[in-house]
Amino acid sequence: MYDFPIRPGGRSQALLPAQAMFLELSQVFRGLEPGRVDGLHTGASVRNVLWLQRMLDQPQTGALDGPLFFRLSHLHRLTRRCRG
Repeated sequence: MYDFPIRPGGRSQALLPAQAMFLELSQVFRGLEPGRVDGLHTGASVRNVLWLQRMLDQPQTGALDGPLFFRLSHLHRLTRRCRG
């Protein structure tokens, strides 16, 4: 469906849903930044991926890959469920 990984400085349609999820999650989790939903993997987008990698005890590359996107989606769904 999407081409992964998306490295810092890259651009991808896969970033649009990821950035939207990070934007929503930034209202819940300290350390996440609200950022643009523009498909460009720079700034807050990279820092948010690094935050998630750190929280999951993964290598901090800043690259968004398929498994990390899946875990972000799962975290987003769980958070939405808990918030009602």
